[in-house]
Amino acid sequence: MPRHGVSSGQGRPRSGREQTLDRSLGAPSLRLLWMGLVLALPDSQVLWTPAAAHPLPAQGHPAKFFRLAPQLREAFSWWNLTCPACKGLFTAIDIRLRNEASVAQVGSMAIKMCTLLKIAPPAVCQSAVQLFQDDMVEVWTRSVLSPSEACGLLLGSSCGHWDIFSSWNISLPAVPKPSPQPPVPPAPGSPVSRVLFLTDLHWDHAYLEGTDPNCENPLCCRQGSGPPPASRPGAGYWGEYSKCDLPLRTLESLLSGLGPAGPFDMVYWTGDIPAHNIWQQSRRDQLWALTTITDLVKKFLGPVPVYPAVGNHESTPVNGFPPPFIEGNQSSHWLYEAMAKAWEPWLPAEALRTLRTGGFYALSPRPGLRLISLNMNFCSRENFWLLINSTDPAGQLQWLVGELQASEDRGDKVHIIGHIPPGHCLKSWSWNYYRIVERYENTLAGQFFGHTHVDEFEVFYDEETLSRPLSVAFLAPSATTYISLNPVSPPSLQGTVSTK
Repeated sequence: MPRHGVSSGQGRPRSGREQTLDRSLGAPSLRLLWMGLVLALPDSQVLWTPAAAHPLPAQGHPAKFFRLAPQLREAFSWWNLTCPACKGLFTAIDIRLRNEASVAQVGSMAIKMCTLLKIAPPAVCQSAVQLFQDDMVEVWTRSVLSPSEACGLLLGSSCGHWDIFSSWNISLPAVPKPSPQPPVPPAPGSPVSRVLFLTDLHWDHAYLEGTDPNCENPLCCRQGSGPPPASRPGAGYWGEYSKCDLPLRTLESLLSGLGPAGPFDMVYWTGDIPAHNIWQQSRRDQLWALTTITDLVKKFLGPVPVYPAVGNHESTPVNGFPPPFIEGNQSSHWLYEAMAKAWEPWLPAEALRTLRTGGFYALSPRPGLRLISLNMNFCSRENFWLLINSTDPAGQLQWLVGELQASEDRGDKVHIIGHIPPGHCLKSWSWNYYRIVERYENTLAGQFFGHTHVDEFEVFYDEETLSRPLSVAFLAPSATTYISLNPVSPPSLQGTVSTK
């Protein structure tokens, strides 16, 4: 596999898969719909971009838009759009979007464009837009995207400047960094911990054996997929190598088979529980998936402590994780509270408190080891709520610095778990995370993420020479077959963690 290096000028881990095309919904994908509509003209008023179902990293949003722009211009006769006209238009859109009645207009135009550009089947277009439109309008009206920035993205830098995700920095303590200490192999006979690593289970409660595994929708092998053509077999009993997720019986078989592989001291579970039917999910669906799979994990793993992280598919709309300052019905309180209730047997009171606030927490599984679970949705390129303010959402990175400094002071080692790998994050977030990893390289003993569905790793190098490795993030493969992947047994991490 490609060795992950450092992106030019930014010092963040760069995935060799970043050049991989999005395989989820074809080109253009659903994630382009809202970006295109943000820049749509008289009849359209749009917002941001719900990510497509597949978790592979997106290319930069501006680059994606410019590939789509010729299609939009041709469809809407934008060839003669001038900079003054563009700015006047977006000023009017800003005003109109602040009227409640405009939500329906936004949705109607989004459905038309989705259908016109064949981004998805008409029924998927309609369901997806209706699911996303309220949150998208709320984000647009709160965001700092100005008419000048929108037109700069559409017409070029001579008309304006795209600067939504500007650079920012977290503060590191004034405590000098200790001299880097190369890892020391444990002494013979040192205690060994065995950790089970689960990620991306993606249970599809509507999976149906015999249905079409290659239907027109973004997710198949389910009720509504229809029968396959006579020339092809239908979905298998246990799953299918196609754009399909897993039935419950397959996850039960996976978890029940872990007994012989144990015993395990603890489990790292890095998220993505629901299926990829992102256009038709409800909060009730997501909570059903959360409680069902959590109960299944408890049933088969018994008293082994499980430490979860929040995936991007846990919410609905997918990737929609507003920072804590968003209150009321559009906040993530409904999800974090349900997680706290479901995971209470595994987490101490202080961990449950920060979980309820921002979906992240820290605890000590054993003396000398600190475990930090991050909500990586606050770094996500696909979290449209970050259009409002992407500067260290929920103060999570500054909190992480405090946890790492306290661990360094105690002489503890730290493991970090999360869903989205840091190399797949927004540039400034990823850069700040990289700075933190470099500062606390002696303290940070391991990083564990999921999301990409494949077995990968990201290597961090020191910023001065860009040649000395200082940390590794391990990315575990998915349990689900989505898309056309061969699921493997969950990895078992076995090793000794030095406590001093």
